Amino acid sequence: MSGVTKRLYIKVANEIIEQIKNKQYEIGDCIPPERKLAEQLGVSRTVVREAMVYLEMLGIADIRKGSGVFVIRSTPKMGIGVAPEVTPFEILEARLLIEPELAGRAAENNTPELIAELSQCIQMMESSMHFSEESLRQQTSVDADRKFHKTISGACNNPLLIKFYTELSSLHMEGDMWMRMDELANEPAARGQWVNDHKAIFNQIKKGNSEKAREVMYQHISNVINEIAT
Repeated sequence: MSGVTKRLYIKVANEIIEQIKNKQYEIGDCIPPERKLAEQLGVSRTVVREAMVYLEMLGIADIRKGSGVFVIRSTPKMGIGVAPEVTPFEILEARLLIEPELAGRAAENNTPELIAELSQCIQMMESSMHFSEESLRQQTSVDADRKFHKTISGACNNPLLIKFYTELSSLHMEGDMWMRMDELANEPAARGQWVNDHKAIFNQIKKGNSEKAREVMYQHISNVINEIAT
């Protein structure tokens, strides 16, 4: 058995599939809420949420915001790909470890060019909230958010750390499971949820306060975890 198939969220998803096959849940039934399932299965609510999104990706469940998770099939759809190797929560855990240090190093290397670029990102985030077209507002805000974090990573002057962050960022922003969980959280970046967080990070980098920059970046990623994965 591969490492991927041993993942907790896949185990939870497979257990639900077995329960569906055994008629414990019928087509159209609502699967119990996250909290109840977490208690029953002895796992975290984050694992249960990832399992539900995975079941939806398999075509077995339908997540209806405000209503619950409903069984729509007993077997996966044909042509479904393999399970994601990295889950959204694992990506956020990695960000929590690396990005505070990147912010601290950016504060130590706070060149005028860096400050100007970060300031532009903040302005883009704020301006995007005034766009009347929703798709443009969302895309501009998300683009500014990504550029802000990428710019900070580029200031660490360590090619390996930059490469690592680039890979982490692509996983964070492009994975199907991440995108669905972001949707279920009402796309916080797209609606400007993190503007104040980014301002706090920017201010500490501008001041050259590396310890405080690490602290506010850590708090920001913790906020994202609370919003997206718990």
